[in-house]
Amino acid sequence: MNKYSSFLARSAALLCVTLPAHAALPLPLPLRGAAPELAAATVLTLAAIGTAFLMQRRSHAAEERGRSLKQQLEAERCAHAEVEDALAGSHEVLCRLVRQQEGVRDAERSRIARELHDELGHRLLSLRAELSLQQLASRGASPAAFERLGVAIANLDTAIRSVRAIVSGMRPIAPGLTLRQAAERHLAEFARLHGLDYRLDLGAEQDQGGPRDRKLDAVLFRALQESLSNVACHAQASCVRVTLVESARELTLTVEDDGVGLAQPLRQGCGLEGMQERAAAYGGTVRLSAGKHGGAVVRVSMPTRPEPAPA
Repeated sequence: MNKYSSFLARSAALLCVTLPAHAALPLPLPLRGAAPELAAATVLTLAAIGTAFLMQRRSHAAEERGRSLKQQLEAERCAHAEVEDALAGSHEVLCRLVRQQEGVRDAERSRIARELHDELGHRLLSLRAELSLQQLASRGASPAAFERLGVAIANLDTAIRSVRAIVSGMRPIAPGLTLRQAAERHLAEFARLHGLDYRLDLGAEQDQGGPRDRKLDAVLFRALQESLSNVACHAQASCVRVTLVESARELTLTVEDDGVGLAQPLRQGCGLEGMQERAAAYGGTVRLSAGKHGGAVVRVSMPTRPEPAPA
């Protein structure tokens, strides 16, 4: 009998904990005078009912929270998609502006290069011819004047070479020339002006099924000019190697030198940011790395059929 009394007490306590305070018992509980087995079964039944009632309420609350979180997540996804669409649109506009700006820059460079060549270049050549005539006239009459005129002519030759280098650097690819032809001419002239050895590997030209965008070739040619300018100004190199690899989907220009490498960070104004900006506007990339045997490597990769780069 004590065993049943203890069992009933624990069951009643469980029932009190399980059922909420305002819940009414669905069945009378005539425990007094009833058989212990019947009382225990009754208490267990009510405890199970109370537990089920509590679990059902908790389940409803959990489902409600789940629906609320799902709605919140869906709203956040929609907002995120709208932000991504806005960013993609902004990036497309930015790429288009960069391409337009680069076209304006190329036109202005061409105009300045043409004026330097036609005006300043011709005047310098005329001045050199006049000085040469004066030098010949003073050969026997005044040896001192002959020597001074020789020094002036040598300085003038240096100025003429500088003007030619500036004009060559400012001009885009000349009409009628391919990227390969322009790269070969520019590299040969650069090596001659700066006294460097060079290696040129243009690889095999792929048949793209149609003419390639000249603006794409202009971006690569500008990258070649900037890279060679950095070699001349910072690398202290004796040799430069230029490689152009063309596939059905990609053009890769590599400029490698044997100079001091990347021990010192490049200063601002070295053109790297400009190269990256122009390449990104056509879906390309620019990478600067250390060479395997010293020096630095600039690698520019461009799609043969450029599309705006992803945001």
